[in-house]
Amino acid sequence: MKRLLPATAHPRHDWLAEARASLDLSSQLLLGQVSLMLMPVMDLLTLAPLGAPALAAAGLLNSITALFLLFCFGVMQAMAPLAGAALGSPSGRALARQILGHGLTLSTAMGLLGALAMQAFLRALPALGQDPAVTQLASAYGPALSLALLPAAWLCAWRVGYPLLGQARPLARILLACALLHGLANVLLVHGWPPREGLGIQGLGWSYLLSYGLAAALLAWHDRKAAVPSTPMPTPTPTPTPTPPDDATAARRWILRLLSIGLPIGAVMAIEYTLFAGSTLLMGRHGSLALAAHAVCLQWVTLSFIIPLAMSNTVLTRLSLAIGKEDPDEIHRVVVVACTIAAAFHAVMGACCLLMPAPMAQWMLPAASPDRAAMLDLAVPMLQLAGLLQTFNGLSVVLAAVLRACRDTRAPLLQVFAGYWLAGLGSAWLLAQTQGPLGIWQGMCLGFGLTFVVLLRRVRRRLLHLTDLLPQPESAHAQSR
Repeated sequence: MKRLLPATAHPRHDWLAEARASLDLSSQLLLGQVSLMLMPVMDLLTLAPLGAPALAAAGLLNSITALFLLFCFGVMQAMAPLAGAALGSPSGRALARQILGHGLTLSTAMGLLGALAMQAFLRALPALGQDPAVTQLASAYGPALSLALLPAAWLCAWRVGYPLLGQARPLARILLACALLHGLANVLLVHGWPPREGLGIQGLGWSYLLSYGLAAALLAWHDRKAAVPSTPMPTPTPTPTPTPPDDATAARRWILRLLSIGLPIGAVMAIEYTLFAGSTLLMGRHGSLALAAHAVCLQWVTLSFIIPLAMSNTVLTRLSLAIGKEDPDEIHRVVVVACTIAAAFHAVMGACCLLMPAPMAQWMLPAASPDRAAMLDLAVPMLQLAGLLQTFNGLSVVLAAVLRACRDTRAPLLQVFAGYWLAGLGSAWLLAQTQGPLGIWQGMCLGFGLTFVVLLRRVRRRLLHLTDLLPQPESAHAQSR
């Protein structure tokens, strides 16, 4: 049984080189992630003059879109371990590009299904008890937004595949251009320009279609320009067949392979997203002041989550490549460096939440609000717990990325569900009965802490037993122990 070498067996320059490479890749991925997160912020600024119903309609549909894109991005992460292992072979780059091509095919199907699901949601919206004004505006915004889900799904595939191919920098630049175009298109399409009148909230949907579509077109052009001559794709079967299957059969098998690894990842991301949505619903039962304070704390959690999300994408990429090289020493370095950087960031963020919660809450609360003092009283203890919650959450995200690179996704899905929903949301509901609004945050901390411990133990076991990680994807089974 192969074990990782201790840290002292590696030259110091190898560790420093790994730290520099991880930070460089994380900075590029961070730029792309921030660019995408700026787009809904631009929506708020653009729609504010149209009134509260427009803001509510955009927020409702944007939350549905965010859930879909998180799920799609999670499924696409299955490409990382497969392409990383393929890159360890002599013709690895061509094989990795073919895996990316299968990911794009799968994302096309997911984008079309997402568009159909958005249309079904719009038709069902009047029966969900929403304000008629919000329903009417959502019906105007939704059709173009549903069309934008197809190029958005393609972007999810490229966001996973391009860093593996060493193309993280052009990816970040294109995503930044996408965000800047979205801001400009928002103003022109929503409010218009002399002498043309704007389209109102309907223009926001066309802005998403334009910006996502242009980004997808640029990435397709760049990918075609950088492509290398392709080689036949091997079929991912554990034993050779007497006659090789045709291309369509091989493609179906690879897509099924992506689904078998990726669907649990997408489900984990959706579970995490819906946990925060569930906590918000619980908090709403304690009044508007508690809900406003909760929103302030969640905003800080969301902002700080950008860093561990970039780190998780980094460790997924670099660890997949290290496993493809079948290098235990590099596997060890990648995981230790990523976890060290993530722990250092969360130590700083946790200290800020613990030592200066009042100033952090004040920065998010309007100075002219008549209930500012009451909201501060509620937000300060919540924010102190938010620092602990975000530490558990961020480190869990990095550990989950380690398991994804190891093609271990099914068992962690059940563990995350038990930690986030059964322990986290369940204890939040129970503690809210006795501790009030603060009990909801205490319960979420319990759920995230339990999940962190379970994932840490599983990662440790995976790294101590490397024999299951090193076979090439065409001879390995995508299964969890």
